[in-house]
Amino acid sequence: MKKNQLISLAIYAMRVSIYQILAIIIFTCGAFAKNVDAQEFLNKPISIKADQTDIKTIIAKTEMLANVKFVYSPQLINSDRKISINVVNQKLKYFLENSLKRYDVGYRIVKDQILLYSIPANNNLELLKAFDGVVTGKVLDSKGNPIPGVSVTVKGKTIGTTTDENGNFALRGLTVDSRVLVVRYVGFISKEVNLSAGNADENITISLSEDNLQLESVMVTGGNPKKKLESSVALTSVSNKDITNRAPLNSTDLLKAIPGLTVESTGGDGPGNVWVRGFPQQGGYIFLGIQEDGLPLLPTGFNTNPSVDQYYKTDLTIQNIEAVRGGNASIIQANTPGAVVNNLSYVGADKQYGQVKFTTGFSQGLYRFDGNTGGKINDQIKYNIGGFYRTDNGVVDQGFNPANQGGQIKGNMTFNFKNNKGFIRVYGKYLNDKVQFLLTSYYPYDGTGKPTTYRDYNMATQSIIPIQTEWSYNDPATGVHNFSLTDGIHTKLGSAGFQFNYLTDGGWQIVNNFRYQNTHTNSTYTAPAGIAARTTTTPYYYPGGAIAPFVSGDYVVTSNAQGQINSDVQIVDYLDLKKTIKNHSLNIGAGIHQYNRDDLRFAFRSFTEFKEHPSIILQSPTALERTIQTKNTFIGDTRTLSLYAGDEIKISEQWRLDIGARIDNQNVKGDRPYYALNANGTVNITAAANPNILGYTAYDETLTNWAASVGANYKISATASMFARATKAYNAPNIGDYNASAYNGANIKKRPVYLGEIGFKYAKNNLAIFASGSYSAIKNVSLSINVPTTAAGTQALVAFGSTRTFSAEYEISYRIAKPLSLRFTGTLQDSKYTDYEANTSGNAAVAAEFGNRIYSFTGNRTERVPVLNTELGANYDFKNFNLYVAANYVGSRFTSPSESYKLPGYVVMKAGAGYNFTKKIAIRFWADNLLDAKVLTEGDVRGDQFRDFANVTPGQLMIGRTLLQRTFWGSLAYSF
Repeated sequence: MKKNQLISLAIYAMRVSIYQILAIIIFTCGAFAKNVDAQEFLNKPISIKADQTDIKTIIAKTEMLANVKFVYSPQLINSDRKISINVVNQKLKYFLENSLKRYDVGYRIVKDQILLYSIPANNNLELLKAFDGVVTGKVLDSKGNPIPGVSVTVKGKTIGTTTDENGNFALRGLTVDSRVLVVRYVGFISKEVNLSAGNADENITISLSEDNLQLESVMVTGGNPKKKLESSVALTSVSNKDITNRAPLNSTDLLKAIPGLTVESTGGDGPGNVWVRGFPQQGGYIFLGIQEDGLPLLPTGFNTNPSVDQYYKTDLTIQNIEAVRGGNASIIQANTPGAVVNNLSYVGADKQYGQVKFTTGFSQGLYRFDGNTGGKINDQIKYNIGGFYRTDNGVVDQGFNPANQGGQIKGNMTFNFKNNKGFIRVYGKYLNDKVQFLLTSYYPYDGTGKPTTYRDYNMATQSIIPIQTEWSYNDPATGVHNFSLTDGIHTKLGSAGFQFNYLTDGGWQIVNNFRYQNTHTNSTYTAPAGIAARTTTTPYYYPGGAIAPFVSGDYVVTSNAQGQINSDVQIVDYLDLKKTIKNHSLNIGAGIHQYNRDDLRFAFRSFTEFKEHPSIILQSPTALERTIQTKNTFIGDTRTLSLYAGDEIKISEQWRLDIGARIDNQNVKGDRPYYALNANGTVNITAAANPNILGYTAYDETLTNWAASVGANYKISATASMFARATKAYNAPNIGDYNASAYNGANIKKRPVYLGEIGFKYAKNNLAIFASGSYSAIKNVSLSINVPTTAAGTQALVAFGSTRTFSAEYEISYRIAKPLSLRFTGTLQDSKYTDYEANTSGNAAVAAEFGNRIYSFTGNRTERVPVLNTELGANYDFKNFNLYVAANYVGSRFTSPSESYKLPGYVVMKAGAGYNFTKKIAIRFWADNLLDAKVLTEGDVRGDQFRDFANVTPGQLMIGRTLLQRTFWGSLAYSF
């Protein structure tokens, strides 16, 4: 009885003195946590008006207006409450101490963040200390470093606090039923900690795992920013730390971190190939859109020339990468039904930051320098600038140095408005980089799908690029052109733009993103087109007239050398209007993408020896080293006008509905070359290309396509959610389809795309999971089959295919112990043609050699797409030491839709180790393809579909491309 009276007395005393006690505590905590930047935060003027708006929305707007970061527990401050405020040009301090405080929300400053807490919950309650438990402790990251600003609350209660700048916290007033702590911080997985039974005092140390999947982070790509856990979209984030650990060989190689993508980066630093969810293609980026800071770098849908991976380079200026897979991608970017990958740059901060890094490739003579820095000039102006320069001899020795050389510089500057309602950001980039395009070569066939050596030639480590790298051609129409294989794919790109972001008094956020981009790409490379055994009856000569000696077993390689002078100019402008109205988050936008292209392309034929660093050989002593075969042009403009809209509806605390639609009007006009006329004077579209363009036919085509998507997200708890989405999208033709000299309007068909997916997301304690299942189908894809003929060389056979794919994608991150974490990602897919027939009657030369017949590939697997593509990675962090190991398994693939040649599955391992001498200086070593796996990644894309491998003699030389050989690297970095 006496004990009950004491408790009642204490509670009464608490009610009377709670505000006085709280005032003392808040003042004390504030004095302890406040740093020299506090006054700058609190003196920033803001204007914000809200009528019956939830607190978290008001906080988000304030973050943008004042350019500060708030950290808080939504449960603790009850952030879903709807309140009304009206602040006009007042200091942030006034907003915190008047507008928020009246709703029992207090604040304090730790480092460069403002921590919000519930005033009643942070009560010290000394009067109850004698009766209730006290919990103190520290929150650390996986390396043992303290984390300031962590929210520590009691599950199911309104009791909570935040850690100070040393990671320490104290909770008082806990009762016997307050024995589970919930620990949350941005960038880390939320964790629940069970306290011991009873109400005894405790001191604990809590270790948080990094949120490697970033499920609790906010995604900014497409529509309104939202947490991944609250989104009905398949999302993947690649952080700056992930990029450091993975140490990608090139921009394409980094895309292997994203489930749902099948990536081939065996072209070295040259163009790569990416398949998305089993959609059929011959290579390139047909269904994948690549963005830089929210704008596309190139219209989606091209294969190799142009290749979007030559328009951007991954370096220290990239803060992180966001990938939107499946349905919603078609709403974000025109003609992009597969996925959108957005490269986000650093944009400055209140505090100076930066890094310089030197990297060397021990296997290829690489010397690379990277640098990036950012900060603020004053309270209104922030900046970031960085770039890289490198030179190296290439993963495979091309016979000349350097093989790859160049770099880029990229920067931006942000001007914040004095009324703190928005900003203008200007940015620019200059890229000047040349790379070698590693293409196919020959190996003796043995049926294993692995490269084997012929004599002393090994296609995995050696090159058949001829030693004669220079040549000239005098085109009667355009004059003299000089070409050099040492120039490779040489891209010179300049771009400049701005982003305007403003929040009106009416609550509308206006975002306008504009970029002008001018690109010149000279592509000079050679690819083998055939091989034949030499005989004593046919002599060959070296340039200069000397006889090329003959040894039994010698071969002659027929090569096609490309000399391309390509250029394009792009203007991209997107205007978005965003507003939250009650439970609706609206986004309305319009855009224009103008893509003007002017390409001049020559193809030359030559003959070379079959060995490493061969010489060109001639059929007569006075013959030219390279003979002109064809001339082609791409002259035309593509204009895409877009309208799009979306609405995310918050139906309840658990349910969110996301609706989006897009309409794109595409106009393509230009001049199509022709090479012959019919007897009646009309253009002969069946005439093969040759070195002389007879004339041009003007074309002007307009298409309108639309996409729509609807998704729903159900939040099971604060740490788990499920989503589902259904989408109708499209795949549109591009200038290449309309520009073809053999253009036939019947070949331009509607290509509808249908997608459906369902997924699950979870992040708690040491485990984060993202898993989804999807269905993807496309109809009437134009699939030009390149057929090698004896009499007429390579001929195109136009066909159309439809596919369907069932797939499962997963990302799992789990911290086994304090220093060790695992990441398991991958794609399991079943992709098949539902309708695909090729009729040889469509090409007279093909019909003459193969007969008039129909090849049916219906029911067969999509070529070069594995059933399973998965990666398991382990990261070990202990004090100043880091170790990273990953193994990537790629399952078996067919080289062609005929399923005639099956390539084996393989495992590629990479590993790296790093050591931080200080917080500023770090060294790192790593290896790619650690076990030196050797396997073909592609076969004869021009002949395997018509070849019966049962009749192929072992040892016969076949064409293919292989994995890049093992390489070793090292870097030294200084951060500040």
